[in-house]
Amino acid sequence: MIRPLSEGDLPEAAALAAAAFREDPGFVHILPDDASRRRRLPSLFEAMLRVDALAGGTVSGAFEDGALIGLSSIIPAGVANPDLPDWIKHLPRLAWFLGEPAALLRALALIHAIEERRTKESDYLHLLAVHPATQGRGVGAALLNAAPKSLYLETFEERNAAWYEARGFRRIAEIRSTVRPAFWALRRG
Repeated sequence: MIRPLSEGDLPEAAALAAAAFREDPGFVHILPDDASRRRRLPSLFEAMLRVDALAGGTVSGAFEDGALIGLSSIIPAGVANPDLPDWIKHLPRLAWFLGEPAALLRALALIHAIEERRTKESDYLHLLAVHPATQGRGVGAALLNAAPKSLYLETFEERNAAWYEARGFRRIAEIRSTVRPAFWALRRG
């Protein structure tokens, strides 16, 4: 079953996203130390999901036998990227960034690289995560099927780009850099 997530669901959704993205090159770039990623990613994802919801995004969860096993966060076409005041509201969750200024700078540079390429004509699939224990069972595809037809997204994993292509997306850009991980931009519809 796929349904919108409530505010009370967001901590669990953030923990799921943190497990799914723990080895993602983008998050490894921000937090190179695995122990730090394990500690920090849940709070980062919870802030991301809350910012998306406040921006008018739809945060949905896929459930199996009452357990959350996947989620998506989609920001509607035309909605501006969240700015600093949107994030400051979540400072208590992200205060750890103040003690890790290098991680903050890497995150800001990565966000800038992504946001300058994001198209506003399509809904934006900001996040699609499936718990590692349930990957490969069609959960991600079901979340995509429940999403609007016209979608734009980025991924830091080329294998994920191929997975999206198999589901009707086409690559529109490959962005390489010597100072951050490569990522791929894709669009459907």
